[in-house]
Amino acid sequence: MKLITDIENIQLNHTIVTLGKFDGNHIGHQLLFETAVNKKEEGDSVVIFTFSVPPAKVVGKDETQTLRTIQTHGERILQDYPNGVDYVVEFPFNEKTRSMSPEKFVKNILVDKLGVKTIVVGEDFRFGKDRAGSVVTLQEMGKEYGFEVIALKKVTYQVKDKEEAQEVSSTLIKEEIQKGNMEDVNAMLGCPFAVTGEVLHGKHYGRTIGFPTINLSVPEDKIMPPNGVYATKVCFDGRTLPSITNVGVRPTFDDGEQRTVETNIFDFNEDIYGKIVRVDFYKFIRPERKFASGQELMEEIQRNVVEVRDYFDK
Repeated sequence: MKLITDIENIQLNHTIVTLGKFDGNHIGHQLLFETAVNKKEEGDSVVIFTFSVPPAKVVGKDETQTLRTIQTHGERILQDYPNGVDYVVEFPFNEKTRSMSPEKFVKNILVDKLGVKTIVVGEDFRFGKDRAGSVVTLQEMGKEYGFEVIALKKVTYQVKDKEEAQEVSSTLIKEEIQKGNMEDVNAMLGCPFAVTGEVLHGKHYGRTIGFPTINLSVPEDKIMPPNGVYATKVCFDGRTLPSITNVGVRPTFDDGEQRTVETNIFDFNEDIYGKIVRVDFYKFIRPERKFASGQELMEEIQRNVVEVRDYFDK
């Protein structure tokens, strides 16, 4: 798979293109990818077409949840795509892009630059200036330029605190992340929600209570679950190790307001400072709270570790 960011000089032919913001690459997105790959014939290329930045940042929405993403840009680049995907195109989203008419986008980008043969989108797909373009727009232009349009119905999922099944969307997933409903989140993502980053030197509070941790900073643009303790796994160098993670500000140590991701890897005593690791979140264990002493904190952590080990054993 090749990442393309230089849209001005691209020239492809016989492509099957699926378009979207693809924040999180959830099970609805995965259905689009799989459909595109299954349409592939000899000589075709499958293209995932997305944007270099979330459109909400350019549009100027100020809602925190809208601006923060399930994946950071770096996490999206590192993720695996299905076999058969040939290109991921990151289209620059700016004021010029925002003002482009649906017809101009189809003609200048999809037809002239990507040589589109088939377009795969969700049935509610909108694009172009003022979101004026729709599936009907694509279908009408497909007749003119000779490409096929496949519009898929939305995938639904029954979230535990909803009365009815909901359409899976990045917005719904972000709502559940902020509630700490990680098991529902992971079912909709098709994989665990994760934080990826470099292992940093912390203040070594964990070592003072016999509980050493690795530390990651929380990216400003990433949506995060509530402060608290989670059952997690740490992935690096082809290894996946069970762990317990605290997201928060370490109130027992009066550590200020800087949020961190602190993870204790079970039965592990190696130096991995500077390594890039991924922390996968599986289950919310308890909220973060202030303890009267380090000893009281350690006793609670020991209980939490037992709960996490039991969770993974099951």
